[in-house]
Amino acid sequence: MTNNTKFSFMIGFIVFFLSPLNVFSYEAPYNNPTFRNVLNKAKLQFPNDKIRIGYGRFQNRAKPYFYLEKKRYMTFKIKKEPHDSIVRAELRLGRNDWSVYTATPKILNAEIHLSNPKDLNQITLLQIHSINPSYPPLRITWLRHHRGIKNHIWAILRPSPYHSAIRYVDLGKRQGKQFTRYSIKVVNGNLEVWTDWKLKVQQSLSLWKNTKNYFKAGLYLSGKGDTGLAKARYRLLEYH
Repeated sequence: MTNNTKFSFMIGFIVFFLSPLNVFSYEAPYNNPTFRNVLNKAKLQFPNDKIRIGYGRFQNRAKPYFYLEKKRYMTFKIKKEPHDSIVRAELRLGRNDWSVYTATPKILNAEIHLSNPKDLNQITLLQIHSINPSYPPLRITWLRHHRGIKNHIWAILRPSPYHSAIRYVDLGKRQGKQFTRYSIKVVNGNLEVWTDWKLKVQQSLSLWKNTKNYFKAGLYLSGKGDTGLAKARYRLLEYH
């Protein structure tokens, strides 16, 4: 090997080794056919509302915070630093927003495994969010402690956009190794939330009748004073 060849090889190795995380490091979730339908109807936001991947642009696209793990799992992984108020890696689902009085049911199905969050106190995995006012009628959220219960996932419900009363429904303990299935359905002003095929929530959304809404899925970290790393693997994500 000549000196020039050795020099070129060393430069190439250094560039590759020191390069920021790139397409060679991560596989695109779009490569798994399970997720193509939902990704065709989604855009990816990180670390706040900024669009990182737009509608219809997921082919061959991966990020350090959004990638395919073991060729099976659409994975979200983000870290909240002390100076951050909110950090998200979320899919906003659907090009068209909808009314809670939709006659055609709006349905979100997800099978999720949330890795053990060592330093955080809350992690939101799924949401229904309204546009004006900008509040979530529903969040599916892991809480480290709530009402003396540790390490459970809750449906956090806001019955009205006009006052801050919140209702909590326990959806069960975070599973250490298993995936949990969540199904959310909105039709004719009513909300249902199912966990592992069991109905957990039935609630009227009539006070949200003048809002436009959409589903979100991924990771959303907003705990006051929270810092730490969150990782969620999605085995299934469907939006109808």
